[in-house]
Amino acid sequence: MTPAGADPSSSDLKGRLLERLHDPVQLRIFVTVAVLAGGYLGVYLPLDGRIEEATRQRDAERKRTELATDLEHLRAELQKFQGRLPKQADSKEWVEYLLSGVRRFPLRLTQLNCDPPRDMGPYRAVVLRIELEGDFMDMDAFLRWLDGNQRLFRTDMVRISPSLGNREVLLMQLAVLGVMG
Repeated sequence: MTPAGADPSSSDLKGRLLERLHDPVQLRIFVTVAVLAGGYLGVYLPLDGRIEEATRQRDAERKRTELATDLEHLRAELQKFQGRLPKQADSKEWVEYLLSGVRRFPLRLTQLNCDPPRDMGPYRAVVLRIELEGDFMDMDAFLRWLDGNQRLFRTDMVRISPSLGNREVLLMQLAVLGVMG
C-alpha cells in the first residue's frame, strides 16, 4: 500500500533499511559510520584549513627567525673586523702603508706595482705586486707582519727564489690584496 504518486521502490527501501536497523550489530555499524562521517565533516574539514594556515605561518616565522639570527651573527662578525678597514683609503695610501711595513725590516724593495682595485663582494681590494731581496729570516718576519697587522691583507702569491746576481740573497715576489672599506 503505497500512497498515490509515491515511488514504490523508495518506500520499500525505507522499510528494508528500518528492518535492518532493528539488528543491534548493523545499528552499531550504522551509528559508528554516521558519527565518524559527522566528525569528519563537522570537525576535521573546518579545522584542516586552519591547521594548514597555522603551519604555513609557523614555517614563515621560523624562516624569518633564522634569517634574523643569521643577520645578527653576520653583524657580530662584521664588528670584529670593522676597525681593521680604513675609512678613507685609496691605492696610494695602501702603498704608503706597505712601504712603511717594508722599512721595518732589512729588506731591499726592488719592485712595487699597484694594479687597479678589484671588487671582492661588498668591498674593493687594492692589488700590490712586490719584489723584495734579503735573507729568509727577514722575509719570514715581513710575512708575519703582513699576516698579523691591523689592516686586512691577503697574500695571493708568494714565490721565493735565489737572486740572479748573488746566490746568498733570496728574491721574494708577492701579490698582496688589501681590503678597502
